[in-house]
Amino acid sequence: MMRKSQSFYFFFILISFIFCKPPELSNSCDPKSESYLKGSILRFLINDSSPSCLPGFPKTPIQIWGAHSSNSTNVDIKGMAVHDNKLYLAGAFQFLGPNTGGAAILNTTDGSLMDAGVCPYLEVLSFSNVAISDERGGFYLAGSFTHVQGIQKQSLVHIDSNCKLDTNFDVGTGAGGADVRDLLLVGEKIYIAGSFSTWNGSTRGFLAAVNRISGNLDTAWIANADGTVESIIADTDGIFVAGQFLNINGSGIARLSKISYDTGTPNPSFSPSISAGAVRTIAIGKDASNNKVVYAGGSFTAGSPTNARSFDMNGNMTAWNPAPNGLVDDLVYLGSKVYLIGSFNLLSATTRINFAAVDNNTGLVGSENLMLNGSDTLASITDFGGKIYILGNFTSVASKPRRNGFSIDPTNGNISDWNPSFTTSFSYPGGRIAFSSDGSKVLVPGNFYSVNVVERSGFGSIDLVTGKATDFNPQLTGTINSIHIRDNILYAGGSFTSILSQSRTNFFALNLNSLSLEGMSPTFNSDISIITSDGNFIYTGGNFINVAGSARPYIARLVLSNGSLDSWNPSGDAVVNSILPTEDKIFIGGSFTSIGSSGSPNFSSLNRSTGINLLFPSNVNFPNGNVASIAQYQNQFFIGGAFISVGGQATSYISAFDGSTGVYTHQLFTADSSVSTISIGENGKGIVGGSFTTINGSSKPGFVFYDFLNKKVLDSNLPSNGNVNHSFSVKNRHYFGGKITDVNNRPKGGYFIWDLGN
Repeated sequence: MMRKSQSFYFFFILISFIFCKPPELSNSCDPKSESYLKGSILRFLINDSSPSCLPGFPKTPIQIWGAHSSNSTNVDIKGMAVHDNKLYLAGAFQFLGPNTGGAAILNTTDGSLMDAGVCPYLEVLSFSNVAISDERGGFYLAGSFTHVQGIQKQSLVHIDSNCKLDTNFDVGTGAGGADVRDLLLVGEKIYIAGSFSTWNGSTRGFLAAVNRISGNLDTAWIANADGTVESIIADTDGIFVAGQFLNINGSGIARLSKISYDTGTPNPSFSPSISAGAVRTIAIGKDASNNKVVYAGGSFTAGSPTNARSFDMNGNMTAWNPAPNGLVDDLVYLGSKVYLIGSFNLLSATTRINFAAVDNNTGLVGSENLMLNGSDTLASITDFGGKIYILGNFTSVASKPRRNGFSIDPTNGNISDWNPSFTTSFSYPGGRIAFSSDGSKVLVPGNFYSVNVVERSGFGSIDLVTGKATDFNPQLTGTINSIHIRDNILYAGGSFTSILSQSRTNFFALNLNSLSLEGMSPTFNSDISIITSDGNFIYTGGNFINVAGSARPYIARLVLSNGSLDSWNPSGDAVVNSILPTEDKIFIGGSFTSIGSSGSPNFSSLNRSTGINLLFPSNVNFPNGNVASIAQYQNQFFIGGAFISVGGQATSYISAFDGSTGVYTHQLFTADSSVSTISIGENGKGIVGGSFTTINGSSKPGFVFYDFLNKKVLDSNLPSNGNVNHSFSVKNRHYFGGKITDVNNRPKGGYFIWDLGN
């Protein structure tokens, strides 16, 4: 809506200049001048809102990066603040990185994510396993996802060469939630293998074929296997399929078979003797006599030893026998070598941890060695352009930092510049990557949340103009629970011991102009939950009982001008979680029973000068549980928390009272769990966030938009997942964060931004 209003204003100015009065050239602040027009156009194009006689156009934040961790359940944004078009994030996370979801299109050379302006992020919810080229600059992608680029799609999608979802390609329910393990494009058909038993509602035993343009099921191609199909590859006269099956279409050929392109009927002339286990991966290659063979890896038995063998075109086992002592997850044939990855540490008598290069004819192990740690694992291996690309679970390869992905030149053993740095490791059957037809892009599927990540250890900043992380790397040791910005200083509290390599115990003040620490800062003996301020003081609440060597149980304030501890001492008896200073009172909430010399369970207000409990809004009516958030609009105050009654009157985790009379309004809405945060914009609309999943019986997981002036839930509904623990508003723009994993069917790393301007 904001962009539409900007466009209208811009065209109004333009039309006015064209049709009203000939422009005067000299005065840039004269609305009738040509320079005023040019300046306004420029400010519109760059969204410039800086002070000027020219009209301002507010910058709309770009939300392409977020906070991430190797496990998304570990992400929790606890503090947020904006300064100089930068969003500061604090809480529990390891990285800042793009919100890609479970697939990303990367540069083939260095592994950098393609720029979102040229190649939009795929935003896959949630994960994918395999990709193939569409041979026209785009890709096909398959996995266990429900949405791609915000659009509901399952199992298999087509990504055009411009990186946008092809909405005309539709497989319906596809595998119905089961895994797709492999894809093969031949002619006008896409052949699909996996662990499914139906495809878009039709019975299909672990194999199916669809039209490459429409996604419609090919009803004439039926190759019903009786077990999972792990891998499929093309030959000149049929398709090799491998997996756990014992039978395809009644042929009796188990685990490795060759079937027809047209009908799916097995070829009885190819019948290898594999007596047990499963084949996970296959590749067509040549032996030393230039005869075509199929190399196979897995956990199978075919003679002795097992797990890796090759077969000629009649299904006869060849002499190739590298004898890995563990499972082979994947292999590729390149030049005169077959490269194996898996969970082995020995091939015949040669030690190799999970990776080996084996001569394609003799089966002898080459000298190649990645020097992996014993805990490192590998999931997939792909060859392209003479290089090998490997995904797995590791942080370094051959002494070079590489997070879960790397590439190597097998001719010289050099690790290439390809360094994608994924949040999350890869495990079988994920990570079957594909290269575009021109070789410039590679689509990587997986169960990661972000790529090209930068380490930020629970504190960092996002540039709201570019949407990307800034260079600020404070190297925090511990966890921040709350941040607050006033007069270019960021105040932070939590449970930490150092910041910027300097000792700070649970509190620090950071100058945002110089990105340096202010003073030594007082030491808090335990964690801080909340930080806020007024014109003279910084207020802190939490679980501490001592500040700078003086007793300050659970609540304290510091002098804003120099950071020294003030004598104000309300002395609570349990944790303070929320503080709201007003002109004549300091409202406080938490899980205390007494504070400011009076019994006052969970909520009250304090005298600004003495800290004495004012017993307002009431001296008898109190919430029956923790108060986590306090907000004000006009003369109405709103509190949220874990309470379900106030003064014996039922109210569902949120209540309001009049700032003059103290009279409560109960049951603003019905939530099914606690409220953690409330923030209100200038127009009276805002956010209520928490751990609830329903509001008034309707699904509203984590947050709801609310009209605080009229005290009603807004109709706006953005589907989401994850608790919302913190929020704040700048004019009518709302920032909220917590354990958010997705909003509006797009992946989000811990936080989201939304305008409620109308």
